[in-house]
Amino acid sequence: MTRIPGLRALLVLFVLFVLFIATAAVAGCAGRGQDAAPDREHSPAASAPRPAIHLGTDGGRALVPGGPPLPFRVSVAGLTEAQAARRVLALYIGTVPDRLQIREDGTWRDVPLQWTNEQDDDGEFAAVLPLSHRGTARKQIEFRIFTADQRRSYVDGQVPAVTDTIAAQLALARKGWVPDTHPAASASRVRLPVDPTHLAIEVPQLLRATEGGPPVEWEVRVRNVAGKLTRSGLRIAITLSPGAAGRSVSRLHWSIDQGGRWTDLTGRAHVETDELALAPGESRTARIRIALPAGATSKNTGDLAAALSAAVSAPWWPSDPDEPSGVSLDAESTNVLAQG
Repeated sequence: MTRIPGLRALLVLFVLFVLFIATAAVAGCAGRGQDAAPDREHSPAASAPRPAIHLGTDGGRALVPGGPPLPFRVSVAGLTEAQAARRVLALYIGTVPDRLQIREDGTWRDVPLQWTNEQDDDGEFAAVLPLSHRGTARKQIEFRIFTADQRRSYVDGQVPAVTDTIAAQLALARKGWVPDTHPAASASRVRLPVDPTHLAIEVPQLLRATEGGPPVEWEVRVRNVAGKLTRSGLRIAITLSPGAAGRSVSRLHWSIDQGGRWTDLTGRAHVETDELALAPGESRTARIRIALPAGATSKNTGDLAAALSAAVSAPWWPSDPDEPSGVSLDAESTNVLAQG
């Protein structure tokens, strides 16, 4: 039998070639299987950003109860446009707010406030806003808060140095959703430093006048006490009211000192001084004169002729445009008594 030279070598080379192709195919399949497997580190679920909220205020500014508004900011990061469209921002105001405003499209507008617990006093004022505005996710939101004068919360006339908190958290926008009674412990918070500046009014308790006699003088002293900030835009508001039901004050002669010139107020029932500012510890006095004509007293009540009351108001306070007296303290009053 004739032997073909090199046949064995060719067969060996063929077997090695087949083995090489098979090995490469197996390796290739294994490689494709590894690429097809989900990459946990880069999967959409793992790489989706987590929403983060941050609150801040301008450094060095303090909240003055009954004073100008304090601006603060809320920044939200980590949400896509689609995610923002399905969420709301809840703000919890841990103080006594009179008004909360948001800056949108270059102007300030009011944000409705609601009490989180209608059953009792264990709650906060809260505001709920959509996290998307005109189809765009809110990322930097500007707010400002007006607060009521907290003088009534002072203890024994002492003004505590306190701070108030604003908390913020996100929630899915669901129909009928209302904020919880209290924000979650994980909610972002900012503490607002409060300057306990407040005003004090001093008036005489009784004012005695003689019917048909000369006018008597009533002084109202307003002081800016216990604080560190100047209170500006203030007015002293004085009201004259009847001393007895059914009586009128239209015939009572009274006037106010305006820079050394007495201005007659007869026929009026209310007057406000010009705007004034009070630095810490500073005071301002308003002087009123009142004269009782004959027959001013009531036969039923004896010698009570009229009542004078004084309060402090600020024109910039936005509570009620028809009655701008948000800084007003409890009115201090005195009775005008007729003496024989």
